[in-house]
Amino acid sequence: MPGEFHEILVKLIQDEPASVPWMLALAGGPRGAKCVKAETRSGAVGSSGPTERRADGVVRLGFADGAELIVVCEVQNEWSEDKYHRLPGYLTHAFEDHRVPVVLLMLCRTDALARRFRRGIAMGPGSTVAVATVGPGNMPDLGADEAPPNAAAAVAAAVMRRQPKTIPTELFVSTLDRWLGTIEPGRAADYARFLLTTLAKEPATLLEALMKTEARLYHSEYTEELLTKGRDEGAVRHARTTLLLMLESDGEVPAERRAEIEACEDLTRLDAWIVERVRSAKGRHWHS
Repeated sequence: MPGEFHEILVKLIQDEPASVPWMLALAGGPRGAKCVKAETRSGAVGSSGPTERRADGVVRLGFADGAELIVVCEVQNEWSEDKYHRLPGYLTHAFEDHRVPVVLLMLCRTDALARRFRRGIAMGPGSTVAVATVGPGNMPDLGADEAPPNAAAAVAAAVMRRQPKTIPTELFVSTLDRWLGTIEPGRAADYARFLLTTLAKEPATLLEALMKTEARLYHSEYTEELLTKGRDEGAVRHARTTLLLMLESDGEVPAERRAEIEACEDLTRLDAWIVERVRSAKGRHWHS
């Protein structure tokens, strides 16, 4: 299964493909490129096949001298022999479709995985496909000199790095918070929720404390979502208790029925069961 690390990085590339030239440069690729066009997994290389056989993203870059480059982006959690042998096909399809030079950019969860892909893909005697790879060690600390170009790149750096190596944690977190404050609050709150479960303990704790200050718009959005979630969970608990008390007034509730009610998270369904119980009780009262 791809996992959350994979999904959040794919989303970041899709949200702001302009971060790809920066990531490619971190992998030792050419600098000075700009994103010209991007494709997501819904229309990427090998689009005639099933989704799981497509690249995570395809970004077309342009350079000042008029040259262009296709970057096939892949996010990888762990080593996969199957993926290793499928990757050359992604490049072949992209080259056939676009007729411009193609490079494979791998974003790897660990530095060990990045080193393994950096060896390239052996196609046969004297034939190896080069792979541009980025691991956590390639990502600069947020707040250091090498600043990311946009918020998605900043979040990607934080996701891959998890905690700062060269600067104080407070600076790392305050820089991340500042980047999140530059984008639409709902999207920033979505990123923040993931970061709180991804960052190491100290930066996650600091980020959560910052978000409770409501100094930025996305802080308020995050706090409101927490309050709404809390209210919804409270309503569900209340509905469960009410329904069980009503059923217990008729006698012992069968264990299977009790387990079904206690496991239900759907407030609409619980309310429907309560209404059904009320109507049943009224019917019995009418006939008595």
